[in-house]
Amino acid sequence: MHSHTLTRFESGNHDEHGFWGPTTSSIDWCERNYIVSWYIAEFWNTISNSAFILVGLLGIFQAYRHRYETRFILIGLGIMIVGFGSSAFHGTLLYEYQMADELPMIWSIMVWNYAMFLMEKSIDKTKHTLTVVICVSYAVIYSVLHVYFAFTITFQVNFALMIAISGFILHKNCVEHTGRSFIPLVIVRKRRPSDHYNPIEIVNLYSLCWHYVVILLLALTCWLTDQFGCEILHNLPFGLPNPQLHAWWHVLCGYNCHLGLQLSIGLREKVINQTRLPQTIWYGEVWPVTNRKDEKVG
Repeated sequence: MHSHTLTRFESGNHDEHGFWGPTTSSIDWCERNYIVSWYIAEFWNTISNSAFILVGLLGIFQAYRHRYETRFILIGLGIMIVGFGSSAFHGTLLYEYQMADELPMIWSIMVWNYAMFLMEKSIDKTKHTLTVVICVSYAVIYSVLHVYFAFTITFQVNFALMIAISGFILHKNCVEHTGRSFIPLVIVRKRRPSDHYNPIEIVNLYSLCWHYVVILLLALTCWLTDQFGCEILHNLPFGLPNPQLHAWWHVLCGYNCHLGLQLSIGLREKVINQTRLPQTIWYGEVWPVTNRKDEKVG
């Protein structure tokens, strides 16, 4: 294993010692270590990963129950594994568990990009094979390099690039299947929905696209503020506690993953079922569930 330096976001050392011993990971986040529990290095950053685990489990159950394609089970499984890996990393701050967090993130985003890229009703076998080979090869090569070199900035840039590619593919699908762009400055000529489709369901798909992007941007704001504003967050006026924005990043990303899964199900069902558009029901106005129109939702 290549040696690495530790990246910290707070000057000085205000951490406590705990069960897992010295930090061996290449990054130590803004939350101070072992403050809440002697057994958990970063308490809030650890328990907030329950959002990923819950969303992943619900996604797998939904895909299995309604007999959706395997791609949706893989997406749910990836989300859940990221949650367990991230919990292990933040709970211990050990290098091996850092890899258990970061490598599944790469593999999961590749599965997501695969699912969003191959949206045609009849997928060309050559295109499918080439897409799988490219996604798997990239994930394998990057994983090997990442384990050896313990990237920090490079990992973040790489993941941001994957998110950007994901956004591009999502925008393409959103325009193609709803006739609208979620980017305000992009004007798309509106398409008349097919006679088979209820326009309100087109609006619901677009709403999922828009919510997905907004929540992702809000999550990124929390992630960046936690890093670059760490000193300020630990010294808020009136004795206010650190709001633990990295934990909120986890919660918002978990919610974003749920939105993305429901969106991908909706888009895919629209493509393969030309005579019925999937319905999306928002429970409590905040929790969407997408399903085939002739089946119960929930």
